[in-house]
Amino acid sequence: MAKMKATVFVEPGRIALDDKPIPGVGPTDALIRITTTTICGTDIHILKGEYRGHPR
Repeated sequence: MAKMKATVFVEPGRIALDDKPIPGVGPTDALIRITTTTICGTDIHILKGEYRGHPR
């Protein structure tokens, strides 16, 4: 199975780069190529553990 790199929030204050399976594309999905990315301000709050929706 093909893999991709993904940034994963492990716990507050800790992120990791992990190999994840590439998801399949269905008939109602759009396939796009990401060429540039950055973080969002919400990502900083998640990293600090300030966001209640953080998966633990």
